[in-house]
Amino acid sequence: MAVNPGSKITAANYNTLFSRVNNLLGVGSGQSGYGQTPVADFVAVSETVTAEHMELLRTDLNRINVHQTGALSNLAEISPGESIGANNIAGDPTKGFNAYLGLMDVLEPLKDRVDGTQVEVQTAITSERYSPWNGNPIHQFTATFDNSDHRRAFFNAGGEIHISAEISGDNSLKGQDWNTMLSNMGTIKFGANTTVKTGNGGVTQPIGNYDLTSSFQEIFERQGQDNDYAENRYYIFAKETSDKAIQFRIEFVDNDAGDPNVDESILGTLQSTVRQQRPSGAYVSVKSASYSNQVDLSGGA
Repeated sequence: MAVNPGSKITAANYNTLFSRVNNLLGVGSGQSGYGQTPVADFVAVSETVTAEHMELLRTDLNRINVHQTGALSNLAEISPGESIGANNIAGDPTKGFNAYLGLMDVLEPLKDRVDGTQVEVQTAITSERYSPWNGNPIHQFTATFDNSDHRRAFFNAGGEIHISAEISGDNSLKGQDWNTMLSNMGTIKFGANTTVKTGNGGVTQPIGNYDLTSSFQEIFERQGQDNDYAENRYYIFAKETSDKAIQFRIEFVDNDAGDPNVDESILGTLQSTVRQQRPSGAYVSVKSASYSNQVDLSGGA
């Protein structure tokens, strides 16, 4: 709530605002919290809110603003010794306490937004198969975080797990159909509350980190392109194995029975690639998860 002009900025006013900043920038709770350590802190009830307190709060608000928009806010620096006013300081409204409140009112509803300059896409883990197959190769891997807070912060701050696949070196009709299947679907992006794709093919589900259970749920399905190979499927499933770990199961299912007489094997190289979009800006940065394969594509038929 805005402070009335002419009113003194109390420790209670300051602490209420800092609590909101801390819930978004700090450890937070639920689906809020970027997992950072604020430079500001609560002030004692008996303390006077000073320019130094406001500058620390401005720093933290700017960290959130840069993370969400890629730019600093328009809050102006408050010089040591300046008295803290509700609407302005020395006639400058960008220094007033209500300007800080107004900025927080904008940032809170956009907590899931992250600017593209504040993330980094990194290869996490891969699995390959070089031998022919005609069944159901599986790539199963786990993303493990330090603890539940690390996992929350990763996704709250815009972290995603990206999955893609490709086949190369098979020029047969069936091999090329699989190649088209996998290339057209693009990259499958698993985020905080949903799964999306960059390509045209396949169907994603509105399932993200906060929707997982202890059982595998399908988050993506892609079927064969050509009518002769429409039985073939590519699936991605995900489940929570603990409060700090997520397991993904990727299935390449060759259901084709022969069109009309021959059920060809798929040749060449099959590769499943996992990348992560990690919050990595100078103002908000969350460390990487660790990744491990439980089932490799080289096994199975």
